[in-house]
Amino acid sequence: MRPRPTGSAHSGLGEWLLQRVTAVYMGVFVLYFVLRFAIAPIDVYAAWKVWFASVAVRIGFALFFASALLHSWVGMRSVFMDYVKPMWLRFVVQLVTATVLLILALWVAQILLGNT
Repeated sequence: MRPRPTGSAHSGLGEWLLQRVTAVYMGVFVLYFVLRFAIAPIDVYAAWKVWFASVAVRIGFALFFASALLHSWVGMRSVFMDYVKPMWLRFVVQLVTATVLLILALWVAQILLGNT
């Protein structure tokens, strides 16, 4: 006898874990950012450019925005799965959300990889 397919059952743990990991990273990053600028504020654009040109800073920002985009996708997808009942509407709403998040990801990549 073959096991019965469970569909999306048991896939919630990965989403739950992803939500928690991204939330923790974003919280730690924001705390670092606030403390960093509370202790040693950057008040001129030239100093900001030097600080932001650091590879470590850019990687930190890239991870922050990747976490924010993943966190928002998982959260919005869960809301859509729970509350948007017509399948065609759910598909359209998820497609629009994914498109907007992809555009935001490309914009962030352009900022982080560009010459600032």
